[in-house]
Amino acid sequence: MNDAPLISICIPAYKGEKYLDETLSSIRTQTYTNWELIVTEDGSKDGTELIVRTFAAKVSQPVRYERHEVNQGLPATRNTGFACARGDLIAILDADDLWLPTHLEKALAVLQNGHDISYSGCVIFDSDTGTELETRALNPVAQETLPLALLEGRLVIQPSTVVFRRELLGTSVAFNKSFPICNDLEFWLNNARLGRRFGATSTLTCRYRKHSAALSKNAAAMMEEVTRLHRNYRDWPGQSKALRRRLSLRSHVNTARMYARNRPFHALSLLLRGASDFLGPRN
Repeated sequence: MNDAPLISICIPAYKGEKYLDETLSSIRTQTYTNWELIVTEDGSKDGTELIVRTFAAKVSQPVRYERHEVNQGLPATRNTGFACARGDLIAILDADDLWLPTHLEKALAVLQNGHDISYSGCVIFDSDTGTELETRALNPVAQETLPLALLEGRLVIQPSTVVFRRELLGTSVAFNKSFPICNDLEFWLNNARLGRRFGATSTLTCRYRKHSAALSKNAAAMMEEVTRLHRNYRDWPGQSKALRRRLSLRSHVNTARMYARNRPFHALSLLLRGASDFLGPRN
């Protein structure tokens, strides 16, 4: 008899003790209860393990703590959790984000309706003050034009809103280590190109914590990764080649602007690369 839980919740943690207890509490309140939890600590050594083991003593569901002795980065940490998962479905949750009680219940309904990946809208709140900054409801038009909406940036899928079928990991690369920041977007695009079916719950069942201090620090690097993604997917069958060229050029130009002041030669190389892609062979 198979007694494995249906949903494996995978949390990557790096210096996660500040918010992890609240995050785990949001799992405990889920209306759907057939889950297991896997927390993978990525080389840090704070109170994360104790928080996880304390939580495990309070719930009847299986809870597992994994650890990287050396920091390996977010994609590798996610993949470690995925490799430990026993459920048919995998739910992604970052160590500082929160779920509303019906999150898993609503995601399961979408997946049972024939989709491979479920996602929801989210409320973005300031980490320091708790103030709600933005309600990111899902735009029906953007959903209907997926995967183009992902390429154009009209649809943003937060990792902590996603539940997907574990079998996807057997047919596509999991989270790509060469994209330390945008590995989630690369995973969505990879699965969209493979024809995976995305379905939205059309509800706001996730609270996404925004750390204001990290925004400017990571903005240029994140944009450069987005530019690499546009280059990687510029041969996407079924998508207009002219549109893909325009998107790639726009991405290169925007990234170059961010580097223009501090790294002018790098900015120039990005502009030249974008122009080369745009003006390259048309067949």
